[in-house]
Amino acid sequence: MDQGASETVDTEPTDLRARLRDDVISCVLAPGQRLKLDELRSCYNASVGSLREALTHMVFEGLVSAEANRGFCVAQISLSDLDDITEVRLDIERKALAQSIEHGDDQWEADIVAAYHMMVKVEAAVTSPTNRRIWVERHSRFHEALIAACPSNWLLRFRSLLFDQAQRYRTLSVRKSPAPGRIDEHRKLLEAVLERDTEKACEIIENHIRGTAENARKWLIENGMR
Repeated sequence: MDQGASETVDTEPTDLRARLRDDVISCVLAPGQRLKLDELRSCYNASVGSLREALTHMVFEGLVSAEANRGFCVAQISLSDLDDITEVRLDIERKALAQSIEHGDDQWEADIVAAYHMMVKVEAAVTSPTNRRIWVERHSRFHEALIAACPSNWLLRFRSLLFDQAQRYRTLSVRKSPAPGRIDEHRKLLEAVLERDTEKACEIIENHIRGTAENARKWLIENGMR
């Protein structure tokens, strides 16, 4: 059989979902954007069937919306959604962090220090889109390392879901290097966790999350979103 150059070589389902999720979370695919399968097929080198499967999976994650007879679109953002995400995330993040501090061992501490080191190497110099993406990845790994010793799989699942939702708002509201105060906040969080000071660490993570949410809230209001 003659295989023409236009034939689609289907991307692996797991890789396809990862690429789509990354582009939604990083707002390459903007909130509210309609996801036309014909356009996505060429962009992601995937079949329509694989795209439908991946996007349906993302509907259950709250990253994509599906409408009868209209197809898929990126989930919208709003002030009420941001507030809801923030409050639920605060509760789950504090619990996961407290349990992680309680159960973490020496290797857990070493992994946190390593993740922190990798993050701060780029934290003060995030200027280009490429460096920004590197920082986002390392920032995520640092926060994942903090709660990695939490024994509750359900807490970790919900926490990961909410972190990704919050990342969309962070991406839109932060277009430059983190402020010095935010950088110092990460250092203080690291120190509190290594000292096994659960109360202080949970207080810092709450202030950290609320500060990020407030920046996103200001951005939404400035851009006429409610």
